[in-house]
Amino acid sequence: MRSAGIVDAVRGRRATIVLAVAAALTATATAVAATGAAPRPQVLDYQVYVGGKGRANPRLAPVTIGFINQQGGPPNVNRPQATSVIRAGVRMVNAELGGIHGHPLRLTECFVAEAEEEGVRCGQQFANDRNVKAVLFGFLVNGNQSLYATLRGTKPVIGGVTATASDPTARNAYFLNGSQTSVLGPFGTYTQRALRNVRTVAIVYPNQPGADTAAFALRSAMQRVGRQVTMVATQPLATDLLGAATQASSADMIVPALGFTECVPFARALEQIRYTKPVLSTPLCTAIPRAAYAGGDLPKWTYGIAQTLVNLPGPQSSLFLRKGLQYGTTVNDMLWVFSEIAWEELLATVKIMNRIPYAQLTPARISAGFKAFRGPLVLAAPEVACGKVSPREPAVCGNQTQFYTYLGQGKWKLASGWLKPPTGG
Repeated sequence: MRSAGIVDAVRGRRATIVLAVAAALTATATAVAATGAAPRPQVLDYQVYVGGKGRANPRLAPVTIGFINQQGGPPNVNRPQATSVIRAGVRMVNAELGGIHGHPLRLTECFVAEAEEEGVRCGQQFANDRNVKAVLFGFLVNGNQSLYATLRGTKPVIGGVTATASDPTARNAYFLNGSQTSVLGPFGTYTQRALRNVRTVAIVYPNQPGADTAAFALRSAMQRVGRQVTMVATQPLATDLLGAATQASSADMIVPALGFTECVPFARALEQIRYTKPVLSTPLCTAIPRAAYAGGDLPKWTYGIAQTLVNLPGPQSSLFLRKGLQYGTTVNDMLWVFSEIAWEELLATVKIMNRIPYAQLTPARISAGFKAFRGPLVLAAPEVACGKVSPREPAVCGNQTQFYTYLGQGKWKLASGWLKPPTGG
């Protein structure tokens, strides 16, 4: 019954995928014309990408990688979706991508429920297992610093976008998509290319460490393209943001740089004051269930996202969804943002491992592989340069973002191709 359900789900999506691919290609052409960004090559063949094919030989010794994810704790940080998706990815690697040099790929997992000190336990598990070649991140906002302190750089850590203050400078870590600040520079580029009539920008953000860093990065990006910026700070966890929305409303455009808890009340406040000018948002507000918003739908804003939006099917998204379903996960799990990142990390790691002779497959050689890796990424930026994006953030590999406009009722439009920060940023 499970297999039949997966097949039916795949077939059900194919009808929409055929039409959606054509629509996505049309949208890409329109977005390129609007922003001046040239289309980039996409990863559409996993066998070619990782350099292997066929079934891994189960009689050969497995190659082990670690995986850490935040799950098993309170609802606000219990996110098991990425675990389901990376398990499916490992099954795919072993079934049709040849494993690692013909050896089966094996996943050893460790979960953080909530407490920072739980990172010590996971760090010890990975550090003490000599078979673990690298550690991949799922969703992790607690335990990061403890993990790094325990590993002490002995195993490479592979992530997507940094989530804590300890991530960008972590020893022997590689955040493929970028950092909280590096992926915000392109907001200035997009404004310069697609929103030329916008002269004044209001950035609304919670006044707390981490959130203010992102807001200041956005301010810098906007100032580099000649926009006048007003900063509107709110109280952390505020539920009434009408005052902030009113204060920001005189600007030609509002940029909500909000945390999860502020997205819904701020969207409600903008509706109350009938704000109709552009809103260019960071991506966190897309992770809130649509039903939580007034009217049961996401705000019709434009969002900057440092990866491909799977909700808007295109060739890469369709391949990802089809393979995930084929190997046992669900569409709902795959639409979680960190699930897509875990898939991306897995395939990049397999690609790099396959470039290293099996007998020399050590954590040090894998680290060197990521330092030399220039992309492309699956479902993310076509170019990376680990350790070279910013001298202040040696663990960061990327600084590119795409922009998407939400049209309502689950429909999206690609607003740009991959954009980099303004010249000099």
